[in-house]
Amino acid sequence: MNEKAYIESKPKFSVIWIVPIIAVLITGWMLYQHQSNKGHTIFLKMDNADGIIAGKTEVKVRSVQVGIVESLKLQIEQNAVIATIRIFKDYDTLLTEDAKFWTVKPRVDETGISGLNTLLSGVYIELLPGEQGNLANLFTMQDQPALIAPDIEGVRYKLKAANAEVLDVGTGIFFRNYKIGQVETASFNEKTLEMDYGVFINSPYDELISNNVIFWVNSGVEVDLSTEGIKVSTGSLSKLIKGGISVDYPPNSVADSIAQQYTQYKLHKNFAVALERRFDLFDLYLVEFEQSIKGLKPGAPVEYRGMRIGTVEQVPAQLVRDGQPLYFQQNNTSIPVLIKVEYGRIYEVDEQAKQYWQGNIEKWIENGLRASLKSGNLLTGAVYIELDFYSAAKPESIAKHSVYPVLPSVPSGFTALSEQVMALLNKLNGLPLDAALVEATDMLTAYKQLGAETEQLIKDLNNKKVPEKVEKNLTQLQGTLTQLTSSLKQFEKTLSTYQQGSGVMDQLTDTLSELESLSNTLKPVTKGLNEQPNMLIFDKNASEDPVPRKR
Repeated sequence: MNEKAYIESKPKFSVIWIVPIIAVLITGWMLYQHQSNKGHTIFLKMDNADGIIAGKTEVKVRSVQVGIVESLKLQIEQNAVIATIRIFKDYDTLLTEDAKFWTVKPRVDETGISGLNTLLSGVYIELLPGEQGNLANLFTMQDQPALIAPDIEGVRYKLKAANAEVLDVGTGIFFRNYKIGQVETASFNEKTLEMDYGVFINSPYDELISNNVIFWVNSGVEVDLSTEGIKVSTGSLSKLIKGGISVDYPPNSVADSIAQQYTQYKLHKNFAVALERRFDLFDLYLVEFEQSIKGLKPGAPVEYRGMRIGTVEQVPAQLVRDGQPLYFQQNNTSIPVLIKVEYGRIYEVDEQAKQYWQGNIEKWIENGLRASLKSGNLLTGAVYIELDFYSAAKPESIAKHSVYPVLPSVPSGFTALSEQVMALLNKLNGLPLDAALVEATDMLTAYKQLGAETEQLIKDLNNKKVPEKVEKNLTQLQGTLTQLTSSLKQFEKTLSTYQQGSGVMDQLTDTLSELESLSNTLKPVTKGLNEQPNMLIFDKNASEDPVPRKR
């Protein structure tokens, strides 16, 4: 019996496959959630990984964790470390091109001690979010923390320093001892051989920065050994540790218009140098000295009766005449010094001061204006140039050099004193003192003989021997009196040479006058030394005004 088999077709998809499909979907969803929650991966390049541990070191913004270091690897060249960092979800917008990273660890600087909390928890990486640019995934670790946060308002300026002290990033900027900003960047320009600084002035203090302000380095301790004596000044503790920059308006000046951002200024070595650079209108002169210029240095003051009117520029002047240095001439032993007369020191309107100076300098020289060297400080040996009128100076006029006019000079100091002493000794040597001493000696001898004969006569009278010797003694006495009369006449003749109006008397009077003048010159010095023995080193203390007592 033939029977046909019944073949029934079954569905191709089995219900059993629903379970693995759901499992795959769930797994995929979980992977997606994991990746989406994982955040953004970046790479941070650093010099070394000191204190940083993979899987433990955190990345923070304002003490809130936003990421973690996942791994650390050496760069292929083995000269840096590459850290792989995972930034959490919703924080990837912080990773623009201008974002900054640095390590937070214990530090000691002018602002104090920071990062002590990392002694127990370990170091962490601080992130300063960027403000502009595209998102990035490769950054470089900074050596120092970012000083200025993006939300701090202020204005940036530029400073250039050629000879000033090198300052660190973070050095404070002070306006009349009040901190108004700090140094943000510092770099050395190998082309100009200058330090370039970027400074940040906090708002609203940026309104103090005008176009005429001056910047100078204000170190912790300043010691100035100059012609004015010894000056020691100290600053605050932060300045003692790290120094500082001071900014202010020039003396007797008011603020100019407010400076624009990134205006460039010159950073001076100190306040004195900053003031020197303000006198831009000046004329150069040569002064030739016939004496030693030891102790005279560039920058020394040029004064007129105690008022500063200029500055010494070159010692000696680097000029050439006939192919030879000006201070090594065959027929000239003088040493030239180049000075500049700064008209801003003479009068606040420098143009008027220049016209007045140039219109009268030749007449002043004809009336005896001369330059001389004066001792400014015996401790340091510093000297300066003094301009004054000398009535006894030889008539001269302003000489013309190939480049600069020449001011006449007179000897001073020990040179002038030695010349006065030599002239005095020469006058004393010229007096006929030898003849006067011989005549005085003869007269005294005659007086002595007269006294002896008189004494003998008295003895004879006392011995009652008058009849025998009276005639003889009278004869001797007459001879002695005759000799004495002759000596007195000769002495009277000698004295007549010293009477008023005689040549010898005039020479003696001049000599005594010079001695009196020298004594009057030395009296203030001796009086000052008696009152204040250290006045040769320190400035003389001014006496206080007396205060009337109450009844």
